[in-house]
Amino acid sequence: MGVGSILVMGFVGLMIGVVGYIFIRSITKGGQNSHFPHPSELSSESRAVIRPLRLAVENFETVLKANSGQESARIIGPNALDSVRKTLQEATKMMPNRDVLVEVARRTEIQGNDPSAPNDAIDQIDRNIAEATSAIDALTLKITSATRSIADGLPAIESDLPDLVKRLQNVSQSFDEVNQSINQDS
Repeated sequence: MGVGSILVMGFVGLMIGVVGYIFIRSITKGGQNSHFPHPSELSSESRAVIRPLRLAVENFETVLKANSGQESARIIGPNALDSVRKTLQEATKMMPNRDVLVEVARRTEIQGNDPSAPNDAIDQIDRNIAEATSAIDALTLKITSATRSIADGLPAIESDLPDLVKRLQNVSQSFDEVNQSINQDS
């Protein structure tokens, strides 16, 4: 048996181990889709990745509460708040899978194989989190700006709030799709 064959067999064994790990973990935790991990259950790397999104959600909730009497917050608030919270929930549920992918990439690289597949999935998750954070920050800014314009007696800024909410819903759906594809592979 050549070195190449041994490496391929080692990589296949690693992948089988990862799939088994995800399967066992989903059984012991009641299924990945039903579990919403608390931040203390996440790795320090995952907490660092998700922190900007969590802060954006907290800021959005604070702005909605502070401006609950304003038309912009009343009109867009309830629908956007549901989307914002769902996005954070989906992203948080994705973090244990991201941790597994990070470990797979590390092991694959140590074995001298190309870790691009798990790294691509990690990058996609990170891009989705950054996009969600950006969309929530933009929603927060729009509601704050609209409220300030009205308070200052200026004409209300023409708003793209519905487009921002739709953007956020698309990002949330993307998290769901990535999570489903990872769970199907297991």
